Amino acid sequence: MSARRPSTLFYVLFAGVLIFMAAPLVIIVVNAFNKSPYSQWPPHGFTTEWFSAVYHYSPFLDSFYNSLKVGLGATAIALVIGSMAAYALVRYRIVGRRLVQSAYFAPLTVPRVAIGFSLFALYISWRTNLYGSIKGLIFAHVLLVLPFVISIFVATMGSIDPVYEEAARDLGAGRIRTFLKVTLPQMRIALVVAALFAFITSFDELEMSIFLVRPQTNTLPVTMFLYLEQQQTPALAALSTILIGLTLGLVLLGLPLMLRGSWQRYIPGRAVEA
Repeated sequence: MSARRPSTLFYVLFAGVLIFMAAPLVIIVVNAFNKSPYSQWPPHGFTTEWFSAVYHYSPFLDSFYNSLKVGLGATAIALVIGSMAAYALVRYRIVGRRLVQSAYFAPLTVPRVAIGFSLFALYISWRTNLYGSIKGLIFAHVLLVLPFVISIFVATMGSIDPVYEEAARDLGAGRIRTFLKVTLPQMRIALVVAALFAFITSFDELEMSIFLVRPQTNTLPVTMFLYLEQQQTPALAALSTILIGLTLGLVLLGLPLMLRGSWQRYIPGRAVEA
């Protein structure tokens, strides 16, 4: 018996949802070429001067490099910690496993504003050099992206047959070498997916970062927020258009990997229960 084909109403509703989700992005992109100095809608004329304004506005460039450093640093650390944590959760019977999992995923249940304020109070009370530093931001962003990375790795490791690891250890390989030579190569797709997800999440973070930055360490979302408080020019739409293009580029780079095999298992939240 053949599967029932979706009705016309389904396609209409699906198209409506896509239009509803894409409309704000389309408006931003169109407004980036607005000739008016005040984000008027509909646009009055066509110009590319706002892209030049973004390039020559030094706070945007400085904060972009800060966000890049924080995003890359947080992603690298989260991948290392996440892979070890996922391996332990999947391959070992840990006492209090549920409690450990809850600790890893706790940042997802707490508002980011609360996390940012708590870290601000922690940095200040301990009198460390973390407040207003790139290191402090990286540490905060690791806490934010680590649950997603662990979730992806747990789902992946749960689908890897441990017999290959046992065979490698029987042949004399240690645990670390077995992980690097046998387990890790089977996780290469998950590594790319987790890295993309973690970097985009970190790069786009505002609510938590705004409590932890100084003017010289502002991230790009914080600078955009401050700019919006002072000016209403389409320059912000132009910068947002650039970021939309970069995000789409990253997604397209990872799309071939997502289309290989059973990509659904790399979606956060679909972890395999032990």
